[in-house]
Amino acid sequence: MLPFSSRTQKQNSRDSKERILAAIDLGTNSFHIVIVRVRLDGTLESLTKEKESVRLGSGSSDYAVIADDAIERGISCLKRFKTLADSYGAEIRAVATSALREAENRDTFLARAESEIGIKIDVVSGNEEARLIYLGILQGLPVFDKRILLIDIGGGSTELLVGEKGEILFSTSMKLGAIRLTEKFLKKDPLSMMDLQKCRMHIESVLTAFLPQIEKWKPFQVIGSSGSITSVTSMVLEKKGEKRERLNGFEFTYDQFKEIRKPILESDSVKKRLKIPGLEPKRADIIVAGVLVLDEILLRLKGPSVVVSDYALREGIVFDTIDSWSRHEDSKLTALDNIREKAIKTIANLYPQGKKHALQVSKLTLKLFDDLKDLHMLGAQEREYLETACHLHQVGLCISHHSYHKHSYYIIKNSEAMVGYSNAEIEIIALIARYHRKGGPKLKHEEFKVLRPEDQMLIKKLASLLRIGDGLDRSETFLLDSLHAYKIGNRVICEMHHSKDSDPHLELWSVEEKKDLFEETFNVKIEFQAKVI
Repeated sequence: MLPFSSRTQKQNSRDSKERILAAIDLGTNSFHIVIVRVRLDGTLESLTKEKESVRLGSGSSDYAVIADDAIERGISCLKRFKTLADSYGAEIRAVATSALREAENRDTFLARAESEIGIKIDVVSGNEEARLIYLGILQGLPVFDKRILLIDIGGGSTELLVGEKGEILFSTSMKLGAIRLTEKFLKKDPLSMMDLQKCRMHIESVLTAFLPQIEKWKPFQVIGSSGSITSVTSMVLEKKGEKRERLNGFEFTYDQFKEIRKPILESDSVKKRLKIPGLEPKRADIIVAGVLVLDEILLRLKGPSVVVSDYALREGIVFDTIDSWSRHEDSKLTALDNIREKAIKTIANLYPQGKKHALQVSKLTLKLFDDLKDLHMLGAQEREYLETACHLHQVGLCISHHSYHKHSYYIIKNSEAMVGYSNAEIEIIALIARYHRKGGPKLKHEEFKVLRPEDQMLIKKLASLLRIGDGLDRSETFLLDSLHAYKIGNRVICEMHHSKDSDPHLELWSVEEKKDLFEETFNVKIEFQAKVI
């Protein structure tokens, strides 16, 4: 299908309420874009897709720094992707994985992408990457009711996930990507047997920590996705003399894989590997690493076969974004979805004593948020961030009462359980929790200073609401039944509703102590009135 003009497409989108989405996957080896039309009945029409080999991770085995030439390749590719997305009038969601996740200079790349191209990039954790890939696979293969082991061998990392009926039973992200291993162990040309042995031993040592956790979920169907596995599949098909336009759903056995493994590992130079039938030339230098990872996993887990998925991260981004749209319609204030709710419960369990207080704080804070929509001008997505921070703001008490708000920040930011959120979202939520007590946000705080001005303001707004919500249950006796807040001129009145048998004097004192950030942020005065109901 030929691209519509940008103006025509935007007009059609507005009139029909159909939406066009461009999902961009910024991988360590390749950047992918897929553009789809989301129809009114919820079905999708694929409009176009493109892929470019960018090699963002090349030149650094530890991924500490993205090389200047790699940054230029990445920015140039994104400019082309943006032009393509604009030709369809598409909304863009871009997700980055291992290379940008680990690079010390990632902010340079992210800032250029936003300022020069207008693309804001979500950098996701390894577990979140695995979840999105699983979501993508479920759209392309009829495996929802099956227990599967997902293997996704990327350029910077390998994701392993056990899932069943949409539930994640186990997931991990290992630093065993094809480019990463090549840069560290397999750069010589020709390769020696010692090079191969060192790489294999490293893979074994990393896998050893995780394989026992996967074994307990057997039996499962092995599903493979992404470049290394699709390359193996192409070589298997070539050897069989088969031609396929799409690889999705093709199954190869371990014995068939071994027939492909042999010539790859015996070819000690890129020149020799280029002669292997079915091997994509751009992967000739990194296929050895990918094959070693797949071989070790299948060997150790005794996987008899692999079903190939053409669907992976980019398709997962599409369906996750559509789900996000449904949650964040302006007219609706929806509850947290199951994935995020499960993440919150997992972390909240670190400090179970605080759950009842967290529920009360959440109820009162969200009521304050809802009553003052015309003041803060925020929507459902920001409400979710606030709700999450309400539930987790005290979790740092599991470490110590001293500076527990800072401990809460650390736990939220670094917990692998925060599946369903991008790194940027996790940082926002963690900082809202961090600033619910003591001093408010300051530019001398490094983690706050590096944020964009609009995100700094968002954190100020939401943290100021959480501070008041926390103060409204200062006694932790849940004595307030409800509240009602409204604005009159440059004043906000907050009525605190309680029974005649309760005395909220401690709450009144606490909110007076905590209101300064709210008044400073919104440039209003707030008054608290206790009312018997």
